[in-house]
Amino acid sequence: MWTVYQMQWKRLIKNPLFVLLFSGLTLLMVNVIAGSQGSDTIPVRVYSETFTGEQLADRVEELNHNASFDFIPAEADKVRKDIRMDNYSFALELNDDAYQYLVGRESSQLPIVKQYVNQFYREKKIINEVKKLHPEREVKLKEAISFDVSSLSTFGSGITNISVMLGMTFYFSIYSIMFLMIKLFEEKTYGTWNRLIFSPVSKTRIYIGHLLFYFSIGVIQIFTLLIILSQMLSIKISGHYLTLLLIILAFILSIVSLGILLTALAKSISALQVVIPIVATSMAMIGGAFWPLQLVDNPILLFAAELMPIKHAVYGIVETLIYNKSLLNSLEPIGYLLLCSVLFMGIGINLMERATE
Repeated sequence: MWTVYQMQWKRLIKNPLFVLLFSGLTLLMVNVIAGSQGSDTIPVRVYSETFTGEQLADRVEELNHNASFDFIPAEADKVRKDIRMDNYSFALELNDDAYQYLVGRESSQLPIVKQYVNQFYREKKIINEVKKLHPEREVKLKEAISFDVSSLSTFGSGITNISVMLGMTFYFSIYSIMFLMIKLFEEKTYGTWNRLIFSPVSKTRIYIGHLLFYFSIGVIQIFTLLIILSQMLSIKISGHYLTLLLIILAFILSIVSLGILLTALAKSISALQVVIPIVATSMAMIGGAFWPLQLVDNPILLFAAELMPIKHAVYGIVETLIYNKSLLNSLEPIGYLLLCSVLFMGIGINLMERATE
């Protein structure tokens, strides 16, 4: 077992290109996507068909008293064009006593903006009504309770960054593990596998040596990248380390098992090289590694997402962090990942044994 394990490491040290390449791509993609999330302030384009430029600027200045939002005055025609071009998802049209939204697509920020603007206009209405009753007095709305509104957007931004970090790290780790398994297919093709089978080393130890190597690669790559990315993105992950560890280890085992299954099913090296990107990318897309599943309303896609191991890994960790779940409450994603591992491994090894015979 250890001889096979050490032999695989020696091969990797001689040619570590795949692991280094996919690790570098993970760092690049996470920084690009997380960086595109922007700051904690929510930008909102504002236009008006009735206000003059000066009136619009005054109203925008009043709205910008809350540091969590950045209301930006713009021309109505330009806003409509930008919405059609999908440069941003929504804009706000202001009038003296009313307002409405121009929405191009759904956005998680829109409900937060609606709540704030609704409160703003409600307060202005109260002030105007009081002024009518007491025109001789200066009326100001005194804030009784001060809320830290920025904490909500900061929390949401942090969760988004965690999802991006996990999704991309898991996605490229699938590539690393499965592309390394091409060497296993080459051993089967060129007869090296058969020579190992007939050697004094037992068949069980040969399998364990290979599986332990691929599992070790996944563990080292994922944990190294998560440590680096959490520092780069200033993400603090504290508490429930055992739960997070078990979810990650179960995910790695499921991917190693899936790789064994694909290796057993492939008829040629070129076919395996084509299948791996298709499986990895489709699994990540359907499983919500690239975007939140909350944006998907198709029941068929949502059902398919439940079958993807990467979905249970990413959302299992995120829900553990959000809802402060204990190990007992996180057994569902761990159990599903282990079930996938058993199924993939059992079918894959059985097919490999038939091919060897």
